Amino acid sequence: MADRVIDLIYLKYLKAAISYYKDTRVETYPFAREAVREAVFNAIIHCNWAENVPVQIKIEDDVMYVGNCSMLPFGWTAENLLGSHVSKPYNPDIARVFYRAGYIENRGRGIQKIREACVAHGAEDPEYIVHGGDIMVKFKALQSAIVTDTKVPDATTVLKNLNDVGHNVGHDVGHKLEPNERRRKIVDLLFENPNTTAPELSKVFSLNVRTIERDLAKLTEEGFIEYIGSSMEGAWKVKKR
Repeated sequence: MADRVIDLIYLKYLKAAISYYKDTRVETYPFAREAVREAVFNAIIHCNWAENVPVQIKIEDDVMYVGNCSMLPFGWTAENLLGSHVSKPYNPDIARVFYRAGYIENRGRGIQKIREACVAHGAEDPEYIVHGGDIMVKFKALQSAIVTDTKVPDATTVLKNLNDVGHNVGHDVGHKLEPNERRRKIVDLLFENPNTTAPELSKVFSLNVRTIERDLAKLTEEGFIEYIGSSMEGAWKVKKR
């Protein structure tokens, strides 16, 4: 479910700038995917769910905000948060589940990974905004990747309820994508999670499994992907994007 949040953001609410390197199509999004992924996962792990307020995501042309209801440890400021510090997850059980599921690596490196991903993307460092009962990270878009397109949905408030992610992806994405565009998205998803299965992709795009299997066969035939290993323990390898 957590990965589906990121898929929804990039499939539905963001538009990539298109360029070409030799004969290869290059898609550049305004916000670093790995940074956004880490910020959303951190927001889930450190959210005060007792407040019954979901993680809030706001997307504009040149900025993205990811926030939650939470509080810094006593005596901490935003400066402490950005510096070296001991990991103190607000929800240790959720953090443990994310760690075992492979969503996070070394606990305590989340903010460092976010900043590194932004630098690698060519974007500015994110800004952390701390209020009394909430914390928000503000991402500034890579200016060269900003695409203004009225067809992209207004995402002033995205993902008000994380439980709606599966329905939204299936209803709003699957049937609107042309086959070639859908296959490009499949390659992106397999690059992000090589263990994704055809049934899981069918749910993401709200299409039957047979259609997804034909897409996977086409992508394999054209040399974009390759399945390595057994049907039980194998994984997809993205050979080109």
